[in-house]
Amino acid sequence: MLNRQTVRIIAVVLAVLLALVIGLGAGIVTAALGASALVAAGAGGGAFIAIATLGMIIVAYLMPPAPAPAAPLSPPQGQAAAASS
Repeated sequence: MLNRQTVRIIAVVLAVLLALVIGLGAGIVTAALGASALVAAGAGGGAFIAIATLGMIIVAYLMPPAPAPAAPLSPPQGQAAAASS
């Protein structure tokens, strides 16, 4: 069974890989439509950033961080000394 941290890492990797494929596709399509290399690279980079950001937002929404474990409370120093005497 996968733990929560492993699932979150896999989800982040999948979101980045999906963004990479979509960005590459956007750059190729833009270049095929006759744009210059600089414009095609800008379109691909913009698509990558947009999809990666959207993916991270979705991952954070679907898998929020686990709550931190509560630390046991210890009595204040003055009360600890009074209780021991």
